[in-house]
Amino acid sequence: MKPGRNDPCPCGSGEKYKKCHGKVIQLAVAPAPLPAPAASAARRECGTCTACCDGWMVGTIRGHEMRPGVPCHFVHPDHGGCTIYDERPQSPCRNFTCAWMLPDNPFPDNFRPEQLGVIIVRIKWRNQPAYLLRSAGRDPDQALLEWMQQYSMRTGHPFFYEIKGEKMGFGPPLFQQDMLAKQRRGEPMW
Repeated sequence: MKPGRNDPCPCGSGEKYKKCHGKVIQLAVAPAPLPAPAASAARRECGTCTACCDGWMVGTIRGHEMRPGVPCHFVHPDHGGCTIYDERPQSPCRNFTCAWMLPDNPFPDNFRPEQLGVIIVRIKWRNQPAYLLRSAGRDPDQALLEWMQQYSMRTGHPFFYEIKGEKMGFGPPLFQQDMLAKQRRGEPMW
């Protein structure tokens, strides 16, 4: 069921539907183009970035729990970096891939997690790409959300994010319907 114009937008923005996903978009004004995928994206490496290990992701590594506020036990205390990199386990370490590092990613160089303060993780929604913006020191800011919204509107790829502990999402109408159905069933958005 489509939300009414004055109902809260199902994306979780806090705006009325008519001012968010129900907004009438002027077709005479073309939106600014997104930057092309970075040419260096195929060669991106973690380097000194340990955002995924610094207490922002969830997992258990060799019996040591990692969760928000509890960094990985195996990050070197003085200079960062993984102390068990060559022997790191399949889950969660080898299974995790930062979307900023994927060869076909659309994200500019300055979206590197340690610079952005947010880790972008590629996940799936209805068997297509979607993204999870995971805090790595700060919640996504308005500039990042606007960039992601433009990207989502052009590609149809939704994204999930969290602001002050509230989980939200943004995406095409079918995604919004899915999120409303989850909300009605009392299920978490992600």
